[in-house]
Amino acid sequence: MAATDPGEVRNVGVLGHGGVGKTMLLEHVLNKTGVTQRTGSIEEGNTVSDYLEEEIEHKHTICMKLMHVDWKGSRIHLVDHPGYADFVGEVAASTPVMDGLVIVVDATTGPQVGTDNAWKYAERYKVPRAFFVNKCDRENANFSEVVLAIQDIYGKHCVPLVVPLGSGDGLSGVVNVFEGDASAAEGDPEAMKEALCDAVAETDDALMEKYLEAGEISAEEFRAGLQKGITTGGIVPILAGSATQDIGVDALLDIVADSFPSPLDRAVLVCNGSAEQERLVIGADEPFLAQVFRSVADPFVGHLTFFRVLTGTLKAGGEFYNVTRRSKEHSGKIFMLNGKNQTSVASVGPGDLAAMTKLKHTHFGDTIGAMGARLALPAITLPDSMVKLAIRPKSRGDEDKIGEALNRLAEEDPTFSHYRDAATGEHVVRGMGELQLDILLNRMRRKYHVDAETLTPKVAYRETIRGKAESQGKHKKQSGGHGQYGDVHIRLSPNSRGEGYEFVDSIVGGVVPRQYIPHVDKGCQQALLKGVISGHPVVDVVVELYYGSYHNVDSSEMAFKVAASLAIRKGIKEASPML
Repeated sequence: MAATDPGEVRNVGVLGHGGVGKTMLLEHVLNKTGVTQRTGSIEEGNTVSDYLEEEIEHKHTICMKLMHVDWKGSRIHLVDHPGYADFVGEVAASTPVMDGLVIVVDATTGPQVGTDNAWKYAERYKVPRAFFVNKCDRENANFSEVVLAIQDIYGKHCVPLVVPLGSGDGLSGVVNVFEGDASAAEGDPEAMKEALCDAVAETDDALMEKYLEAGEISAEEFRAGLQKGITTGGIVPILAGSATQDIGVDALLDIVADSFPSPLDRAVLVCNGSAEQERLVIGADEPFLAQVFRSVADPFVGHLTFFRVLTGTLKAGGEFYNVTRRSKEHSGKIFMLNGKNQTSVASVGPGDLAAMTKLKHTHFGDTIGAMGARLALPAITLPDSMVKLAIRPKSRGDEDKIGEALNRLAEEDPTFSHYRDAATGEHVVRGMGELQLDILLNRMRRKYHVDAETLTPKVAYRETIRGKAESQGKHKKQSGGHGQYGDVHIRLSPNSRGEGYEFVDSIVGGVVPRQYIPHVDKGCQQALLKGVISGHPVVDVVVELYYGSYHNVDSSEMAFKVAASLAIRKGIKEASPML
């Protein structure tokens, strides 16, 4: 693919709740732009985006997919995202590197959980966006109600721009409220046009003054104001359509190409090694800088690393520097992707989303740049994975292989992790939800031939105390020759949650010799390993040694350890212990 002027590049994430039609919308975009010769079907399992076995089986997107099309002189990079909450990590991983987002909403249901997640990440990273209200041809579709719901939840700056002509079976097309004849549109077209013009006029003080005086704005002023409003977030256009009927797809592509920001329009802040950030200079001739936002094990070419070019140009077969890992890498082949279909390219520039193969030291979130680069992009923050399952191989022969297989899965999906729980001795996997874990473990069985069973993890209980107590521990034993003598007085009190164990030495006057105090500390810690309620470790406790006594001949390190242990066991019982 020939190099493209950065000003004509758009990169756009397609987000929304599961089942709203994101994948089919992109199928029609690919077909309309000549990338494919026919439109695939989710039921038949032959869409460009959903090609993994698990996606064909479950009939929904599981991993983000890269696509690219040409539309009226613009190169548009598109990213299809999963819509279900179990895979929200995919949205979190890519949103920071997007220049625009299309949030797809079902015309029969309105905003859903996936809509809220998309909006949340768009707000967090200040990414310009638009709504595409899909399925306006469905029987229960109501575009006007969906618009009101969007405005009620996300704000009045969300304004209808492309509205439906008819609804349900009577949907005949869509029309631009400003540029077309909207007299046959659903709702009040004049009110919608006025609200749209008000929003556009508010993007510029001079334009607002002219609009108030003349009562109208020109088409050229409207387009410039719309682009500025979308780029700054002051306007979020709402577009109607039906992907399966190929209605509204052209209008969506026009808005993306004409009004969404290019890589040159958005401010990118980078870390320069000091506490302050600086704005990155964007241009094809600037030093190369990019960020990795996905790693996948591709069944055709092996390991693929997805990255977004922020500035500069990277050529295939060259060298670059991993700023995060401080290591040199070789770029090898560079691909533009349409699902699993790869097109080898000679170079990529600002705004391009591409993939490289066989990188040794580069992983998710890394900043990569020209040799000698020092600027780094902010780390990509992922949501916490809260669902855990204990895992063990069904075959004893797979015990060594399961760790390697889980490592590969974790590299592909950074919201998935695994670890050995030292408290319970179990191997635990951790993810965003049960569906995600189920799919990943099925993939482990299919790809890496490791079969495992899962169980509810054991709970690593802990004990602590709610009150305060004073106790004495005295160890005195006489058995011919030297005896054993140690005497300690301690105060117990609760520490702040998560602060752990704290030992305070308040001995004065040498009532406990200095050489024995560390052994009192050790005796306390050993005794706290087994609580009085369930036998689990006691945590978040402050132990103060404030008095004691000793014998010149019979005292020893061991005697004071035993005395401390006795004091702890007695004191814990009196300090309101709890599980």
